[in-house]
This record gives sequence, C-alpha cells and structure tokens, in this order.
Amino acid sequence: MIAALLLALQLSAPAELVIRSGARVVNVPVTSTAAGPGVRADLLGPALGATMRRLPNGHISIAVGGIALDVAEHLPFVAVGDSVFPLAIAPVLVDGRLVVPLQLLTEILPRVSRALAYDSVRDELRVTDTARVRGATAVAAKPPSSAAAAEKPAAPPARRAQRVVVVDAGHGGPDNGMHGPIGEKTSVIEKDVTLAVAKQLATALRARGLKVIMTRTTDTLIALSDRGRIANASHADLFLSVHVNAANPNWKKPAATRGFETYFLAEAKTEDAKRVEAMENESVKFETGVHAPKGDPLAFIINDMAQNEHLRESSDLAGTVQGTLAKIHPGPDRGVRQANFAVLRTSFMPAVLVEIGFGTNPAEAKVLASKLWQTRIAGAIADATVSYLSRYERRVTTATP
Repeated sequence: MIAALLLALQLSAPAELVIRSGARVVNVPVTSTAAGPGVRADLLGPALGATMRRLPNGHISIAVGGIALDVAEHLPFVAVGDSVFPLAIAPVLVDGRLVVPLQLLTEILPRVSRALAYDSVRDELRVTDTARVRGATAVAAKPPSSAAAAEKPAAPPARRAQRVVVVDAGHGGPDNGMHGPIGEKTSVIEKDVTLAVAKQLATALRARGLKVIMTRTTDTLIALSDRGRIANASHADLFLSVHVNAANPNWKKPAATRGFETYFLAEAKTEDAKRVEAMENESVKFETGVHAPKGDPLAFIINDMAQNEHLRESSDLAGTVQGTLAKIHPGPDRGVRQANFAVLRTSFMPAVLVEIGFGTNPAEAKVLASKLWQTRIAGAIADATVSYLSRYERRVTTATP
C-alpha cells in the first residue's frame, strides 16, 4: 500500500515547479528521490528569497513566505511554530544537498503562509504578498556551479551551553488520572501527585544547571498531543513525563501490586505494558469527549519513523532513570518497558514516561503522597537526567572530528 502511494506521487509529480511573483517567474526543477518527488532547498533562495540555518538540535530552519519551517533529514514532519504537520516523505540529502518534499511547497506552505497560494492545474506556486516574500528573480533557478557545489558542508551544530528539559506532569484538570489506594478511605489522586513531583523535579534540574520548561504548573488539562509539541517548539533536549500507576482490578490481588517502571516509545511488548498504555492514553477522552481510539497501524509507523533516531537514546535514558530510582525507591524494580504512549509520540527527542509507583497499593500510596518521598523521587530522576546528559555529551564529543 505504501509503495503504491509513493509510486503514485512519483507519477503525478511535475518535472518542474513554477513559482510566479507578478510578472517574474522562476522554474524550479523537481528532484526524484527513492521516496518521492522533492525540491532542493537551496534553490528556494533565488525563487522565494528563502534562507536556511542549522538549529542547535541539528534541524534546519527554512525562512520563507514570512514564516519559519523546522525540518530534519529523515524526519517525516515539519514544525511551523507550535504546529506540526506530517509529510508524505521525509527530507533527504541528495549529493550533499537537502531535498524537501514537493508537498511542502504545494500543500503546507500555502496553508500556513498568507503570502503564497498554489495552483494545482498549472503546477504553479504564486506569491500573493510580495512584501513578505523577497528575492524572486526572472531567471530559471539553476543548480550551483561546480565551484559552489564544492563548498564545505555545514559544520555540525555547536553544543548548547545549557541543555533544555521539558517536565510533564501527567493528567490535570478534569482528568484526575488514577484514584487510590484500593480499600482505603484516604484518597490519592494521580494529577496532584504528578504535579507535586514535577515541580520538585523542575527545581532539582534547575539546581543542577539545566533549563526547565513545564507543560503545566497548575491543575489544568493539557492535550496529550500538545505536551509533545511544547517540547518540540522549545527545541528541548529531553522530555520527562511523570505518572502514577494503577493495578488492574481483575488481578488476583490488585492492592498488593507495587513498584516503579520507566517506559520509552515503541510497540507494547507485554500485556501489562499494553494495560498501562491504554490507561494513560485514555486521557484523550477528556479532550474530545470520546474514548481513546484504537491504534492506527499506519499512524504508528509514521510516528515511529519520527522517533526512530531517538530510540536508542530514549532507551538509554529510560535505563538510567530506572537504575537511579532503584537506589532509593522502597518498591520493587519493575524494569524498563516499551509502549505506544500518545504523550511520547509527538515528542521528537529522547523521551520517557516514568510510573513512579502504584497509587492503588496502600503502602506505596503513602510514599507517593509524602513530600519527603516526592522530593527524593524527583532528586533521583534529576540525577539520572544529568548522568545521561553527561554520557551523551561524551559521545557527541568523541564522535565529532
């Protein structure tokens, strides 16, 4: 099916894209790639006055039509401000030049920029606001000369002076999350515990020299998809989501279940991981008024492609968090697990979800409600974060020639 779609894209693509600004016309050749039709990003300069720069996270920012596009090689998404749009194919390097999908110019740019409109009949991108778009010329865009092609490639992005971590307190507002413990009069509500721990975690990370952005600081509902987008818009280095677990009431002794576990994005490998995945993804019903939809295989493939470059790093981060928590947590170590969490799917960086304990267990509920233990748990996660980032910096330094 996917192969057929890509073939259809290739067959329907024009040989060149006409970019018209009044009487001025620029013909930009369409490049065929293994994945589908695209346009060399460097040719957008003469055509649209576009400029490119490399961001600290390795992505490329393309300023065109009065807006900035955030793209990355092999990432089938484009970020425009706080919005993220899927791409039919991912940007790729062809002979050392970045090729962006033709779709970016024919569909997405006209959608987000008032300065541009696309005529599908004439395969023509029209500049409707010349004040916003400058630099269009009356000559056809041509590939750079051999001398220009021999220019040195862009230098690797410089390491940040200060790393950015997004801390996400699970649930909030009308979405209470889990209630516990089982069989007890006292009540532990997940949204309250996660916010308290997230605030402690933010304080601990800042004390360790990191910049912290929180998805919420009050009892409010933030859409699952927006939590990841907050991290993307901030160009964060890491995404940490804090949650409280709940036992399956159908288990033989649900109130006896204890322990902590850390997840990273992948298809759930066990029935228990699927249970936690379904439980945490259920939050979407508070956003839309409907129950969480079943997983869309194609949607998962697209999102998994976007996360693939961060899979190893997310696994490393999850293992570091789990190992550090094991040193201080009174509950059993339930290990590192994988699941398709909605809150992680939209975070294009190393991202983990930490289940800090079972609120359905009476003893563990008391631990989670304790300010002392909340501080200790937050401190352990902060220590793990710094430890991971230190290793990451060493890997980057070693890999840089």
